[in-house]
Amino acid sequence: MSTRLLLAFLLFASAPALAQDSDPVKSSQSKTGEVGTQAPVLANLLKNPAYLNAWQAMLASQNSPDWVTEYSATLDGPPVPNIPVVIEGETYTLGYVCRPNACEDNQLFVLFAPDGRKAWALMATASAGPVWLGSPDGRIQTAINGALTK
Repeated sequence: MSTRLLLAFLLFASAPALAQDSDPVKSSQSKTGEVGTQAPVLANLLKNPAYLNAWQAMLASQNSPDWVTEYSATLDGPPVPNIPVVIEGETYTLGYVCRPNACEDNQLFVLFAPDGRKAWALMATASAGPVWLGSPDGRIQTAINGALTK
């Protein structure tokens, strides 16, 4: 029951956090990592080789659901803008994807280190509950959870 409550909380709390518009000129990055005027979506980040490599490395150690594998191949997902997450003075990027037509019970929140050096994720599904990918330490877990509750 507590897993379902946590999942429900994450699902409802994440929508405003991901939709918020921080200062896009200062904090957004284009698909090439350059500062721009509009926050890109996860698919745009994954067109950058560094971010794609971090994404693939994160997923390599995990048996991902079919919808995540399909997203990796097609980059076809909801156009939710990424948000900046500052950790110890460095700006990380939090992206989001969900299973088409079943977003409520199948979400993935991925945090990229600056320049796409590494990626970690919180996957929330109805069947498995919350699952951490990429072996995030407590600092990264706290940053992801904190960004989702803003």
